[in-house]
Amino acid sequence: MARLPFTRLFFLLFIGFLTFVSPVFGNLPEDRSSQNDSPFSVPQGLEARVDFWKKIYSVYTTKQAVIHDINNLSVVYGVVDLNGLSSWQAERELGRVKNHYRDMLRNIAQKNDRSALTSEEARIADMVQGQYYTASRNIRAQIGQKDRFREGLVRSGMYMDEIRKIFRERGLPEELTALPHVESSFQINAYSSAGAAGIWQFTRGTGRLFLKIGYEVDERRDPILSTHAAAKLLKMNHDELQSWPLAVTAYNHGLEGMKRAKRLFGDNIVKVIERYDSRSFGFASGNFYSEFLAALEVSRNYPDYFPGVELTRPIETVAVRFQDYVNIATASSYFKMTPEEVAQHNPALRPPVLSGRKRIPAGFVFKSPAEKLDSPATRYKVIPASLKYDRQTPSKWYTVARGDTLSQIVSRLNVDMAEMKRLNNIGRDNRIYPGQVLQLPTRESGESVSVTVAQAEILPKPPARKSHAPEAEDPREEKNVVVYKVKEKENLSLIARRFNAEPAKLAKFNQVKDPDALFPGQILKIPRSLVVAQAVKQANEPDNVAEVQKPNKFYLKVDKPEETEKPEGDGTASGSETEDKPQADVQLAKLETPTAVPAVMEMNKKRPAFIPVLFSSKKSRDSKVGMITVDFDETLSHYAEWAGVSVADILRANNLSKDRSIRINQKIRLPFSRRMPSHFEEKRQEYHRAIQEDFYNNFRVGKLSVRNIKKGETIWEICGNEIPFWLLGNYNSDKDIHSLAEGQTIVIPTIVPVKSSDA
Repeated sequence: MARLPFTRLFFLLFIGFLTFVSPVFGNLPEDRSSQNDSPFSVPQGLEARVDFWKKIYSVYTTKQAVIHDINNLSVVYGVVDLNGLSSWQAERELGRVKNHYRDMLRNIAQKNDRSALTSEEARIADMVQGQYYTASRNIRAQIGQKDRFREGLVRSGMYMDEIRKIFRERGLPEELTALPHVESSFQINAYSSAGAAGIWQFTRGTGRLFLKIGYEVDERRDPILSTHAAAKLLKMNHDELQSWPLAVTAYNHGLEGMKRAKRLFGDNIVKVIERYDSRSFGFASGNFYSEFLAALEVSRNYPDYFPGVELTRPIETVAVRFQDYVNIATASSYFKMTPEEVAQHNPALRPPVLSGRKRIPAGFVFKSPAEKLDSPATRYKVIPASLKYDRQTPSKWYTVARGDTLSQIVSRLNVDMAEMKRLNNIGRDNRIYPGQVLQLPTRESGESVSVTVAQAEILPKPPARKSHAPEAEDPREEKNVVVYKVKEKENLSLIARRFNAEPAKLAKFNQVKDPDALFPGQILKIPRSLVVAQAVKQANEPDNVAEVQKPNKFYLKVDKPEETEKPEGDGTASGSETEDKPQADVQLAKLETPTAVPAVMEMNKKRPAFIPVLFSSKKSRDSKVGMITVDFDETLSHYAEWAGVSVADILRANNLSKDRSIRINQKIRLPFSRRMPSHFEEKRQEYHRAIQEDFYNNFRVGKLSVRNIKKGETIWEICGNEIPFWLLGNYNSDKDIHSLAEGQTIVIPTIVPVKSSDA
């Protein structure tokens, strides 16, 4: 038999080999076939970290804590079972176990003879291999995430198809869609104590670059809108850094920080993680990329890690963009959805809208299940014009003037005393103070039955005149009017609008023939019946309209499952930060206004944001330039937006350069050439109240600790990723927390997640 040429023999053998192995290749998961082309392979030097986080996500549950070395994640001392323990019992147990290993490491360091070690000490010594004293200071506990990761996988099925589509359209690697597993376990209403929200965990500052974040709407909570924002942010990071490992790490640490790291260590992510020395580049930032790679592996091959798990199928929705402001009760009725369904399918709507205190804003894209409505645009057209509005329901605040009493204010504004006290956390003594900003009650429908009156420009009511007629029958009786003194440059239309009254009726009531001929100091009487009637007219529906059920007050509550809370103490923090984030199972509960939380309103008294704009003289008021004091989480862009001016206008008014940053408690002059100071105050207070509402709907303040500032310690280190700056400032209002001196006493609050039993 003639010998086959070598090339032909090789060809036949190669074909046979392919035939033999092809069934095996065909059974591999589809994603694995392209893993070699992925920019997210595990770099040499991160294998131990990635393996650690894979076990956290797929082996250990939230009822288990892994005790490990904070720097070398391959060193795992043991696993603590926390099942059945309360939060304080778990904290005590973890403290005991960490002390046990700490003492053991120090004992090992003192023994020169290996034979003197116990079997447990020998196991520890084999893992640590020297530097035992250093290791004793680097013991950390990490709560497992297996059950949470599994729940996140199930939830991800509702959104992942659309999320992948968004990333493909922007030319981004689809592997990046695994990031929400690290950030939030796909919990829509995940909210961290530091103020990050949604499945992509945007902070307010970063979110404002791409999303609408306000008192009525917070688009961070919408999984699709926030995905568009996350894609933009990741693309921006990569365009600047030209490295996906650095771009992903920048998602957690910040772009500027990673730019500094790249200047020092280039694109080598392992060198950055091991050598980059920055106060803010701690355990969370240093492990973020490893967590992402682990989450990518587990989620991509989830049948291997979670056999039998089934992902939730996407819910088909239809949408319509509202052209007007609409109350949630109206939307609920005409779109055939319960208020709970409105909240579930429109997670960007905040509690003030869901409770009816604010309207769904014009321009909002309203979503409803496709199975309920084929054409939401058609349903929107059916809504009567009388139930559509051209403006938002204003937030109702009243600034207490000197001489005011609570009973006078309640009577003057015709609001409910009990509700007024509840909203503003006022005690039995009814104590208020000049300059205090009070929130006024509104009806459940969201339409106000009160009116925000000018501060200190309402004259005290004179004694009622004697009359033989019943008081309710004569609207001119002083008891039934608000007496108002006309200011300069005011006309009847402006005053009527301020009181939600009709100019014609107001003119007739005061026998004013020329509405434009008012003079400063002229006394006008405003019938309270007119004020209330206007609001009631808007709140009530016409008889020929289908009855709209008025919603109960509720808010989206995140139901945190009963689990051991993250223990406190040195180094006992979650690298993934998911311990802090409540589960996203939507539940509707009675609205708990944060002002009802003890001490919140008391603390707000000292906050600059709750003090009216100051005008030092009549000249400054006439020139429309007011003075404010900078509060936490405020920027010049905030002021520009609220005052309706440009940042350049504010810079000029304060002789500041454009690269000059502002600081807490700094005095800033603001021009009010386009909007009234009252509008600025409303938007400013809404901004801070939204932050407080979000925080207190998800967390509460536990124990307070008092200690002295350590040498070189900064506000960033004290707050970490857990304590909001504004909250720390509230508990230390007597000091400038940005200029803390060594040895200075500081009060540090402990943040505790709110469980369903706490609500």
